[in-house]
Amino acid sequence: MVKDFIKIHDQFAFELKLEFPVGTRKKKKDSFNFEMFLFLPYGLDVNKHNFLREHFYRSLKMNIRLTSPHYSLEELLRGNNTPFVQLEESIVSCKKNPDEQNHQRYKQQLKRYCSIFGSALRHDSQLISRSKSTEGRSKMVNDFIQRIKQLRRRFQGQFVLIKNQEKPKNMHREFHFTDEYQSLLIETHVFGLINQLQRKKEDHKADIIQLLQLAEQEMDYRDTHDYPSVSKPKRSNEEVLHRKSRLKKYVESNLFLNTQTRQEGVVTEQLLFSIAAGLAMVFATAVAFASQMMYGSLTVPFFIALVIGYMFKDRIKELVRVYLDKKRKKVHADFKTVIYDQHEKKMGYLKESFHFEQKNHLPEDVRKARELMRSTEMGEVASGDNIIGYKNKTTLFNSKIQKDEFSGITQILRFNISDFTRKMDDPEKEVFVRTKKGIKRMLADRVYHLNLILRYGDSAAPVIKRYKIKASRNGIKKIEHYKASKIFRIH
Repeated sequence: MVKDFIKIHDQFAFELKLEFPVGTRKKKKDSFNFEMFLFLPYGLDVNKHNFLREHFYRSLKMNIRLTSPHYSLEELLRGNNTPFVQLEESIVSCKKNPDEQNHQRYKQQLKRYCSIFGSALRHDSQLISRSKSTEGRSKMVNDFIQRIKQLRRRFQGQFVLIKNQEKPKNMHREFHFTDEYQSLLIETHVFGLINQLQRKKEDHKADIIQLLQLAEQEMDYRDTHDYPSVSKPKRSNEEVLHRKSRLKKYVESNLFLNTQTRQEGVVTEQLLFSIAAGLAMVFATAVAFASQMMYGSLTVPFFIALVIGYMFKDRIKELVRVYLDKKRKKVHADFKTVIYDQHEKKMGYLKESFHFEQKNHLPEDVRKARELMRSTEMGEVASGDNIIGYKNKTTLFNSKIQKDEFSGITQILRFNISDFTRKMDDPEKEVFVRTKKGIKRMLADRVYHLNLILRYGDSAAPVIKRYKIKASRNGIKKIEHYKASKIFRIH
């Protein structure tokens, strides 16, 4: 089953992750359809005339990577064939026989374990923040901290095995890179969890103190080991952010796949343009023959007929070209991206297309989903939407993916809305509030609602997800998830 995750990436961009499983069916290849519909208020003046295909793809950034198997921290600690056990085996093999093959396996398992450790941290911290029981949440926080400490001790203990190892070259440095990044991951997720607990109505001071102590321990650890990723007071700390970004790219380098993108249907496009030119030429030639038969050659009427024929020939060519190109776009995607693994073996491909959608051409389930989102809007006087449609179809070759190490492929779509904010009003407007002392002037946020509907899965029974993106001229403020009759705030 396809999974989707959405979050605010930065001031003007939201990030959408789509996880496509592989090998769930006994087929040589799996195909997954995904559609995104973005409903924009008319007031933003974004339409097919001023927001073209090149503008859309300039705003969209896509990365494709392998999906690591999902584990909890508890599952990483227990079991006979966990990623940590596989890492231990690769270290032992590399120590006994430090050849290039074992060295590559060692690096791959280090990065793989670190990626899975990060997803386990995210998984467990989300479970804690979603827990409805105060007592249960406190116990989960305590277990969260203890499991992290146990995993860190086990990982750091592996360095003893290679401390005196001189070959392969860079073995120590590779271990320290992943060690430092794990410490940064813990710090990031701990402070994220603290922010979530502080928003709760219940008192979580004791839990927050424990989490702060864990974060401080990791900072001390990095400082003790001379890792350059410890923030210092009275400094810009730009190097810390740069270091973290570089470490992330290093660790996730075994996940990201190589791609090669080209425009789809180029040959068909040129063929259709040739047909348009040929039809126009048939008309012009017919006019020339007919006028010559009627008026003879080298006469003024014949000359006028040739000029008129040429004028119409040019327009006919352009009209037929536009008509045939519209028909072509219904068949061909805008771009085709071929996906390769790290060994340059073809793993699959992706086709994507963009267009402005007419309301009466929307799929019925999407139209109904949009109507349900109007529950808080004045539907009878609503000015309507301009609808951006984006589709992609991913095809994966099951035999080319190592299913024992990776569970599928993840698409990361990052979309920047800055083109939509240019004609927004000022981010704050003055309102008048009644208080005990009389009427008071205040500033209120002026936000616009961008409604996002995702549609994916089998065409017979597609999954529909609905989100409301609240944005101002200053960027995205929050994203809300509509689920049945409830609204859940994501950010």
